[in-house]
Amino acid sequence: MKSKMINKQTLFLGGLLFILVFSSLMYIPVFASDDDDDGIPDDEEDEDDDGVHDHDEEDNKRKIQIEVSDYEAQIESSLKTGDVHNEFEVEMHAEDEGLKFEFEFERDNDTVETEIEFSVKLAEIIEYIDDPADGYYNESIDEVVQVYKLDDWNPIEYAIETIGNDTVHVFSIETNDSVFSATIYVTGEFTVVNDVLVAPTQLKIDVGIHNFNYTEPDSVLALKVKLESEEEVDYEDDEETEDEEHERATDEHEVEVTLGDYSGFFSWIETATIDGVEQEVKATPIDVGVEENKLYLNYPRGNEIIHDPKIGIAGVLQITSPTGFLGIRSRIELPDLSRNELLIVSAAALLTITGLVMVFKRKRRR
Repeated sequence: MKSKMINKQTLFLGGLLFILVFSSLMYIPVFASDDDDDGIPDDEEDEDDDGVHDHDEEDNKRKIQIEVSDYEAQIESSLKTGDVHNEFEVEMHAEDEGLKFEFEFERDNDTVETEIEFSVKLAEIIEYIDDPADGYYNESIDEVVQVYKLDDWNPIEYAIETIGNDTVHVFSIETNDSVFSATIYVTGEFTVVNDVLVAPTQLKIDVGIHNFNYTEPDSVLALKVKLESEEEVDYEDDEETEDEEHERATDEHEVEVTLGDYSGFFSWIETATIDGVEQEVKATPIDVGVEENKLYLNYPRGNEIIHDPKIGIAGVLQITSPTGFLGIRSRIELPDLSRNELLIVSAAALLTITGLVMVFKRKRRR
């Protein structure tokens, strides 16, 4: 009976000893220097500081092939993981009816092949009088002042740039009068371009409207965007993009193009830089019609308008760690004690443990 009592006291003392030691260790600022200045833990390395962990960068790194002529460019981006191969191809055409991007995605293994195809065309700029002053171009209500056709182009300029140690393929094109321009960025890995994180499964487009010849003093502009597909895809407005869902972006909107299990998208930031000031961009909902599917991106009046749409495929990135591009990260913060405070806590724990041991010994002698 006495032996059992001693065993119970020993277990109790051992448990209390563990709790005291663990509690004291909790006050040691082990993690005080665990983060670098960018807020990313050392054990989840992000060498290029883009908020995407290096192992995720490696898992999603794609091979890029480019062909460019005066008014056409072909981009092939591929990734093979095991026996599964996925590839997207973009053909860019500067033509009489606008700047067109034909997007095709394929994913296949030894037995199954799936694909989705769609195109996005930046068709024309409409100058109009916004009669109800709601910020949206409405064909049935608003007065059209003039229609600026995107049909007279300078040849495409192509360059390879290094941005944040990443290789980025850059295509620049503009109209002959330099009123409209587009700069397209393609990368084989996650890269921050002009403060926007570009994934390897998408194209970033910097659209520019420069010194537009307004013919009315109170008119504004809308960029007409047409979406097409030879397949029976579904078009849907979505207020949350994949990049927003995974904390790679904020304040975006998109039209999702879906066929079966696969989705492409045309997205845009909900603000544009108008004469150096960030202002709201309003977009009409996608109008799916018999002849064409269209939407309008509406800009406040200005001499220099810069906007950032993207085109890509959703749901194919292999991400196993949280993205930290926006600085949103969950982790435990422990109290950061000074050396003297740490010594006091440790000494208190040691004295308590010593006192308990002495009491226990006296009881055993009795």
